[in-house]
Amino acid sequence: MRLRPLALVAVAALALLAGCKNSDLPPSPSALINGTRDKVNPFRMTLTTDPTWPKASGPTLIKVHIIDGSNQPAEGVELKADISMPGMAHHASFDDRGKGDYEAQVTLEMAGMWDVDLNASKDGRTKQQRLNIEVGN
Repeated sequence: MRLRPLALVAVAALALLAGCKNSDLPPSPSALINGTRDKVNPFRMTLTTDPTWPKASGPTLIKVHIIDGSNQPAEGVELKADISMPGMAHHASFDDRGKGDYEAQVTLEMAGMWDVDLNASKDGRTKQQRLNIEVGN
């Protein structure tokens, strides 16, 4: 009986797989990438405001969305912010609204660019990120 080359490859592959257990196989590339990403950058944060264009001396709702290293919404994160510009500073603690959404209400007294230094922590993982808010008159 003469086997074709494709059949020989299939038989060889089956013979190799029969001797391999799942524990013998290396981790999948996505598992390696997600595990490394989570250690290097456990959280990524985006910021929006309500109103979209905040006005000086008016209330501003700061909304932060957080995703974890595997691109899933991060819930249960302790999120705080120092919001500042030269000569002015505020501190805000955020409420967890679920599905990776966090909110804090502030009143920023002056027009201009405000730095928002976010500090996120959960289960020993931390991330600091600086974002900005532009406040108008």
